[in-house]
Amino acid sequence: MARPIKQIERHIPTEAEIQAQLLGLLIKALTENTESILKMLEIVKELDRAGVLDIADAALKNRVPIGAIGIDMIEGMNLPPLIKNAFTLVQVLGKLDPKELEKLIKALGAGLDHLGDLQADPSQKIYETDKPSKVGKKNSHSDDHPPGVLGLLGMMRDPDVRSSLSVGLQFLKAMGGELSKKEPPQSS
Repeated sequence: MARPIKQIERHIPTEAEIQAQLLGLLIKALTENTESILKMLEIVKELDRAGVLDIADAALKNRVPIGAIGIDMIEGMNLPPLIKNAFTLVQVLGKLDPKELEKLIKALGAGLDHLGDLQADPSQKIYETDKPSKVGKKNSHSDDHPPGVLGLLGMMRDPDVRSSLSVGLQFLKAMGGELSKKEPPQSS
């Protein structure tokens, strides 16, 4: 029968043994990653030649005054609301279906292109309906006088106009629904 263990001797490595072990690990890592380490040293060498390391060193040594100047600039330019708005916009864009957004942007671009073409060509009237007048010509209004109610109703016969109005009204309905929601009171 074996004797019971009454005392466990723990080997506590000396400082020299710890350093030797760490040095062995370091040498092993250097030999396994020689190419990467040499590239990194070349990059550091080029950064030093370009003066980037001097700039970084000076910035680190003067980080407190530089930080104070940066905070003053941020507060002066009212950036916190701008940053919050940018994050909110990114979140909203992340929720949108990319195909629907692409379709909407293309439609918006086509509408803007059409308006640009109308403004570039003075022979075309911006306010024009397809309904012929009694003399057989299209009803054109001068750019200073938009069409009246009957002219607008006539324009609604155009399927493109109806489609755009439908999208616009659905957008306004959704936006109004969101605006009419009551927000919970914010605690300060």
